[in-house]
Amino acid sequence: MFYYLRGTLSVLRQGFAVLECGGVGFRLAISASTFASLSASLGKEAMLYTYLSVRENAMELCGFSSEEELELFEKLIDISGIGPKAALSILGVLTPADLIRACADGDYKAVARAPGVGNKTAQRVVLELKGRLPDLPQGSPGSSVQSSRNTLSQITDTLVLYGFSREEIQSATRGMDFDRPIEELIADTLRVLASKR
Repeated sequence: MFYYLRGTLSVLRQGFAVLECGGVGFRLAISASTFASLSASLGKEAMLYTYLSVRENAMELCGFSSEEELELFEKLIDISGIGPKAALSILGVLTPADLIRACADGDYKAVARAPGVGNKTAQRVVLELKGRLPDLPQGSPGSSVQSSRNTLSQITDTLVLYGFSREEIQSATRGMDFDRPIEELIADTLRVLASKR
């Protein structure tokens, strides 16, 4: 129905964003990674790719910062037992490149890090998507170093909204294991920052 929406980002919360387009505020469910990518756009123009989820008793518009994330979301919800909420949870802890790698390697534990996704569901995701996702090119941004940089960038972009400087945030994240869910990393970073003030 809608492929993307472009408008002013008027509300940004964990789990959803509101884009105002022509005087209408569209509420979109978003992943943690899309939340982080939008963190510097509050009050400014933004664009989200969209998917309209229609169920018996509800309609929900989901938003994505990239077409790749949208395509993976559509593949995830095609899997039996994976609804929009679980798909967004998975995309919140794994970048598209990380999800492709996890499925190629059979690493269901990486998928199981997503809140609300157990081992059995994660195994089903890996089994269903193995061979259905594009290969990662050599030297792709999915490498572990680039993935850590992306995670650090997401944490920094999120926490500068709370008045911390980029230098403070990067100092507080030194030595952290970036292979954990971003929500845990943000919480740990906040604890370190609070202890220094």
